[in-house]
This record gives sequence, structure tokens and C-alpha cells, in this order.
Amino acid sequence: MGGRLFEDRLRFVHSMGKHFLMGIFVVGSLGAWAALAQPRLAVFFIESEASIQDSVEGMKAELMEALSKAGEVELLPMPRIINPLEVLLPPNVANTLKDAHKALEDKRFSEARLLFKKAIELSLKQPERANFGQIFDAHMAWVVASVQDGNEEEARAALATLARLAPHYVLSKELPPVFQREFERAKLLASRLPKGVISIESPEGAVVSLNGQPVGIAPVVVPNLPRGTHYVSMEDGNHFDMRFGQAVELQSAHAQVRGAFSKITIRLPPGFITEPALTPFVDLDALDRLALLAKELGAAFVLVGFVKEFGADHFNLSMALFHAQKKRLLSLAPVGFSKTLVGKTFLGKRISDVVLQKLRSADKETPATLPLDWRGGALEPEASSLLKN
Repeated sequence: MGGRLFEDRLRFVHSMGKHFLMGIFVVGSLGAWAALAQPRLAVFFIESEASIQDSVEGMKAELMEALSKAGEVELLPMPRIINPLEVLLPPNVANTLKDAHKALEDKRFSEARLLFKKAIELSLKQPERANFGQIFDAHMAWVVASVQDGNEEEARAALATLARLAPHYVLSKELPPVFQREFERAKLLASRLPKGVISIESPEGAVVSLNGQPVGIAPVVVPNLPRGTHYVSMEDGNHFDMRFGQAVELQSAHAQVRGAFSKITIRLPPGFITEPALTPFVDLDALDRLALLAKELGAAFVLVGFVKEFGADHFNLSMALFHAQKKRLLSLAPVGFSKTLVGKTFLGKRISDVVLQKLRSADKETPATLPLDWRGGALEPEASSLLKN
């Protein structure tokens, strides 16, 4: 999808508690940035506390206006972010689940029972792509449909599987108490099954999950598991589409899994990108995610901003510019501002000047030293002249 300009290209992607806000400004695309006309920019906040929301929104609007007036970059509008689990789910699973829920809603219990069973089976054939939370919900819906269809034996079997794979699962409070009693009984029976251990090895740094629950970074040993089928999944912490999955038959005291990543095909709907999962801590892994983001957006530069409230109505904007072609991060002069300055046109102009100055010299700049932690690291100023205005 590199090279496409989507409807939406800019997003603030992470919140770090009450006084922190992480953001992404996409500030260039394809080719020489200085030659582009008619700047375009959009900004989206995932969340922020009410105490800083108005100020950050105001600062953002002024920055966009100033960059637009400068006319030196094309500002890509905000991308629509898609949940990675939605991308991973195979279409046949998603469609079967949709049909199953519709059948249950219409009280076609016999049809719903068969469809939920089919959706679960299809999901577990590809554990590297499975959404286990959804699978466990489907198990419970299968139980409900089976009971309503008069097939209590199948309902108990589904509950037994759910209890073995997900004893942590929490039933909806809307279900009658009998379902909770039966689930507790199923968990008790599962706890009495013979136990075993699964040892999991994989490439260094792999994030390992068992039955949808994270269990650590490989290599990892998971003890005290009830015997039966379990599902191992792994993902590369740096590359979302590099994954591994395997069903493991734990029939004795020990089973071993050796994982090897393979690239899976992900087809995003037009105009969407996967969430880049950035935080205020920037290191080499973050550079990989920024590179992927720039490629998905067709952006030459990504301006990453972090807003911190460090006093009553006083804020600090730390920034860094990611150069996609050179795959390096450049730190910008931080800007401090107070709430009283929001709404003053010179605030946006001041920030815009800092950004444009760095863009003009981006090819000659020295890369920033990594890692950077904007919660109190190298990018935060001791003071800012704007605070005194």
C-alpha cells in the first residue's frame, strides 16, 4: 500500500496516564517534500484527560493551520486505524460467526449451535490468527444455543472445553445462575485432569501465548496444564505479520514446541492501516514500527509528538522527526506553552517553524541518540520562553 494517499493520515496513538499524550503527525509524502502543494493534515486523539484535552486540541489546530499556510509540505490526513485482531481473523471465520450470532438472535437455536461449533473449529485451525477472546465467547454462545435446542450433552461438552482452555473466563451476568453453577462444576472437573508441561522454544524475542493468554518471551515453560489439546501462538514483537501457531496434544507429562515464524498475508480494507502501537519510549523497535507506518501511509516523514502537563495549565511538547528513507530519528527543539497561549496564532506558528526548520535540513541532520524517553528524557526542555509570554 506504499504510495497511496488515504482519506485519513494522522493520528495521536497512545495515552500515558493523566498528564501524557502521544501523537503522530504525518508530514510528508512520496518524493521531494518541498515541491508538494496544497498541504493536507488531520489529527486524531485516541484519548486524553479532560484537564489537557482542550489545550492539546487547540494547539493541534493552530499547528495544522500554520503548516497549511506555510505551503511547504503536503500534510496527509488521518488514517483509519484498524484493530490488528480484525485483520488477522480469516473472512470465513468472521462470516460464520456473524451468521451464528444472527441465528441465535432470531432464536434459530439448532442452526446457531452448528454455526458456533463450525466457527470455533475454523478459528482453531489457524491459531496464529485466532482471536481467543472471541473463541471463548463463541463457546459460551454455543452452550446457550445447545441448551435452548435441548442438547444438554453437547452444552456440557462445550463447557468442559471452555473450562479446560480458559478457567479464567468470566460469564456474562445476564446469564441465568445455572450456567455459572455448571461452569464452576466444569472447572472443578478440569482441575482434576492429569497435568503436564509444555516447553516452547522459538526465535529470540518471540511473544508467546497459550490458549490466547500471554505466557512470556520464548523460551518459556508452562507447567500444571490439564492434558488435552492446547494452542500455542507466537508473534514477532517487531513485525505484526510474522507469526506462528500450533495445536499441541498434551497426552503425557511433557510436550515440546519449536516455533518458526512465517509471514502471513494480511489484506487491509482500503483506507485503513494497522495501529502502530507507539509509546513515549523510542528505541530501535519503535523505529521499525515507524518505518512500517510510513510505508503504509506513503509518507516521507513522520513527526511524532508527546505532550506533557508539568504544572498548572503548563505543557511541554517534545517532538522527533522520523526520516523514512534513511530510517532514522531526528530530535526537534521542544516547545513549552501555557493554556493562556492556546488560541493565539503565534503558538502554532512557533511550533510550525520548528518543524519546517528540521524538515529543510533533515538530510544533513545527525540522528538522535536512542533510546529516548519523553517522560523525562533528552527531548524535554528545562524551560521555554513561551511560558513567560
